[in-house]
Amino acid sequence: MNPKYKRWPLLALLVIAVALPHLTRGTQTEFVIEILITGMFALSLNILIGRLGLISFGHGLFLGVGAYLAAFMLRHVAENLFVLLAAALLVGVVVSLVVGAMVLRLGGVGFVMITIAFCQLFYVLVLSTQAWSGGINGISSIPRPSLWAGADVPAWLSLDNGITFYYVALLLLIALLLGLKRLDASPLGAVFSGIRQNPMRMRALGYPVRRFQLIGFVMAGAVAAVAGALHASLFSLVDPALLFWTTSGEVILMVILGGIGSLYGPLVGAALFLALFHYLGALTDHYRLVLGMVFVLMVLYAPNGLVPLLANAWHRWCRPGSQRPGADAVPALPKEEG
Repeated sequence: MNPKYKRWPLLALLVIAVALPHLTRGTQTEFVIEILITGMFALSLNILIGRLGLISFGHGLFLGVGAYLAAFMLRHVAENLFVLLAAALLVGVVVSLVVGAMVLRLGGVGFVMITIAFCQLFYVLVLSTQAWSGGINGISSIPRPSLWAGADVPAWLSLDNGITFYYVALLLLIALLLGLKRLDASPLGAVFSGIRQNPMRMRALGYPVRRFQLIGFVMAGAVAAVAGALHASLFSLVDPALLFWTTSGEVILMVILGGIGSLYGPLVGAALFLALFHYLGALTDHYRLVLGMVFVLMVLYAPNGLVPLLANAWHRWCRPGSQRPGADAVPALPKEEG
């Protein structure tokens, strides 16, 4: 396929993404920011599912840890965005390192169940510590961070400005996508792919499989914690439901809808899921039934996800001569004379 055709969709999406906050207002801008943040969360889970073959039903744990950390820091420590992101990244690394060292001892169904158990354990812990976590009510009135510390901060340097918040989230998402693309093309990404396909063979070849799985687990947890800090900053609220196992289940659906084997799939899946969730919820109380039907149709007719389906259609359309009847047919060999 002509390389220029590969750039057109990405360039068009980039132009739309840059112009989008100037075309939306109020809650519309916040909804787009929510898509970007949730997309980061889904991309972090895809490090485990799409690159290591590890299905975690407890990934919401790291989202909740980042969110509660942001609530504490923004209310009692500092409102500087860079300090907040650095702290969320560090805490995400520490928590995922501790949790990963314990849960990766098991595989298959055992790994799935133990991740659910850890997630529910933190959920119960938050509910039982009313004094500092707010219990079932969570923590509200969380101030938004600023790009610069000080009393006289210009309005555009504060994330209270929706456009500023949007561009911050967009830059972080682009950085994450570039990092994941670089990871896939690196030797570490090749090792991850080998572990996903056949961990026993990789172990027989001398690779410390559990150590590489732990590296991926820490990477996923750190990114999810940063997404949690941004989530708390956006809504000025931390809800213990972030730590409930259904949050982890929903993000798995996002990854599957968009495409597990795709770089951009989890982001598209997050956008599709949130759009259906918000707009169907306003139309009917049975929106979960519609979501379930959409998921079943995707599994039946696009088992690889929406992005691979659209990418294959685009490649067929852009292939030279693909629109001519019989262009893909093998030409008949001429008959030998005599």
